[in-house]
Formats: sequence, structure tokens, C-alpha cells
Amino acid sequence: MIDFAFTAAQEDFRKELRRFAVTELAPRYRERAARSEFCWTAHRQLAELGVLGLGLPEKFGGTGEPDPITLGLATEALAYGDVNVAAAPVQVGLVAAQLAHQARDAVAERYVPALIRGEIVVAIAVTEPSAGSDAARLAARVRPVPGGWRLSGEKIAITHATSAAVALVYARRHGSQGHHGISCFAVDLDAEGVTRSPMPGMGALPLCWGGLAFDEVFVPAGNLVGTEGRGFAGAMHHFDFSRPALGLLCLGAAQASLDEAVSWAKQREAFGRPIAAFQGVSFPLAEHATQMEAARWLCYRALWLRAAGQPHTALAAMCKWWPPQVAKEAIETAWVTHGNLGYSAESPLQQRYRDVASYLVADGTAAIQKRIIATSLLGKVATR
Repeated sequence: MIDFAFTAAQEDFRKELRRFAVTELAPRYRERAARSEFCWTAHRQLAELGVLGLGLPEKFGGTGEPDPITLGLATEALAYGDVNVAAAPVQVGLVAAQLAHQARDAVAERYVPALIRGEIVVAIAVTEPSAGSDAARLAARVRPVPGGWRLSGEKIAITHATSAAVALVYARRHGSQGHHGISCFAVDLDAEGVTRSPMPGMGALPLCWGGLAFDEVFVPAGNLVGTEGRGFAGAMHHFDFSRPALGLLCLGAAQASLDEAVSWAKQREAFGRPIAAFQGVSFPLAEHATQMEAARWLCYRALWLRAAGQPHTALAAMCKWWPPQVAKEAIETAWVTHGNLGYSAESPLQQRYRDVASYLVADGTAAIQKRIIATSLLGKVATR
């Protein structure tokens, strides 16, 4: 028999985080979202709640076994109150797992416990001016020198570029081509030769997007993460987690918006009746509720497959292109339902709309995700 129920512990944790999202995060969401500053106070509260150690080894202060479903639940619940703060379990889950399982002991011990305690954040630096999802075009390069490597290159649109203590930087060895020769390095962002530059967007300001430039930066040999020349494959495995988690993040914000629209539609009157009585108002809300429910379970199925150790790359790609689109459209309808009040700068609806819109691009556009899905369906089709 198919069981769609979460465990009692997962459900209790979700309720605890939803209460925290409503009482602690939501009241100051717009205030935090208006600043290009990382939300350290809220982030450390997540650490106290145990969110940042989910699925990470106990020896570093984590909960133990990988737990992608609970991480997804946490992300969705927190996004109900603040979609930017809710990105933390996704980012920590993405980078801390690589450090915990693939970095040398000294590097893992230096960074992973601090990540779990909420003392630092770590960036993941893949995208470049001429390369993003097409990692075969990565131009950042390393060359071996006594005791380590020298790194040169530029990364753009990097989450936590201006707030992270360290970045997982993907670069290729001189002379390598395509996906081969790309390695991952833990790079101290206070090292000599590193330059940070802010790159604020129309939303998601607290995620501190920006650029990173590396000018012959020395990287100790022990800071290689994973196997030399196999960095791209390692990164893709972890993106299969982040994509459904980001889908849930967007849907959590959309659920808050839909709930607000439903409440408003029952209160606001027009022509002597609540506007909820008009099908032009109620039917779009019903349509979005249906699409959100379908998108939500698509994401949880991908996480379930990950927890079960089964292939889920194509499903993860589905979670990245469709749920953010569903969420954006639901939020748009919610603020239109509120009329001019929804469009007001004082409304959380317009802020969520802009913050969620960032995920139409982040971690791979819809076109990239559809390519992954199509390749899974059709294989590689030769073209001229």
C-alpha cells in the first residue's frame, strides 16, 4: 500500500517550524528582505532549532543519517514566513554534505561544525560570465604549485558571495577540456587575491548575490574536495537534492500567499457580497491550490527517491522548472486578489513575488531542466 504520510517526528518538527515561521519570521520578513545583508540573527535561530545539522554526521554536531525529506519539510515550513531565511537548509545541505563526506578531515572539521552552529555560511561557485549550467565551458583554472594550487578566474551570480567565509570553487586544471579536469576546492574568501563584488537583484537581497574574482590565489593541497578532475560529477549529485528542495521553498512562500488571498477574499466585499462569492475570484484560487498540491508531491517524491537511493535526476529537474513557476503564478494571483493593497510596497505579497522569481534562474533555468528531462527520455540525439 502506498503511504504519503510523514513520520510523527517529521510532522512535529514541521509544526514547530511553521509556528516559528509565523510568529518569528513573518513579522520582520519585509524588513529583512529590503536589505542586502545576510540575516545572521534568524540564521542562528535556525541553528538553535536544529535545522542546520539535518542529515549531517553526528561527529560534527549533525543529526546523523542523510534525511532529504525532513530537509524538504523544514525548507517548505520556514518559507511560509520568510523565503530568504528558508534558503539556509538548502544551502547548508548542498555544501556541508560535500565538505563532510568529500573534504579532507582537517577541512571538514574546520568548516562543518561552524556551519551547523550557524557561525558561517559557505558559497558554491560554479557560474561564470560565459558558463553556467554548461560546465564544460568553465574557464576558471588551477595550476599545481609546491604545497597546493594557484587559482585564477571569475565567478558571477554566486549566493553568499559577500557573506561567506569560504567557497566551494569549481575550476579546471590547465590543459583539460569539457567536463574532465574540473575539480572542487574549498577556498578561504579572505585569502590574498580574492575580490568580492555585490550583484544585487530585484529580489532575494539577503542571499548576498555577487561576484568572486581570483587572481593567482593560493589553495593548499588539502583543500581539494573530492577526487581531482571529478568535481563536476560530485556537484551534480548534490544538485539533485537542492532542486526539489528549492521547489518546496517556492511553494512554501506561495502557500502563505494563497492563504492570505483566501482570507482577504472572504472579508473584502463588492456589490454587497464577499468577493469570494464570485467565480472570477474563487476559481483561480482553486486552480492554484490544485497545481501547488501536485507540484508539492512531485518534490517530495524526488526527495523520497533520494532517501531510498534510487535515480532521481530527471525528477529533480522537473522539480526545479515547474514548482517555481507554479509558485510565482500563485503569488501573482494572490496579490491581484488583494488589488492595490497587494501591489503596495508594504505588502509581503509583492516581496514574495520578487524573491520567488529569482528561482526561475537560480540553480539552472527551466530550459536547462527540460534539457535534462528530455535527455533522460530520449537519450542524446545527434544534431548538426
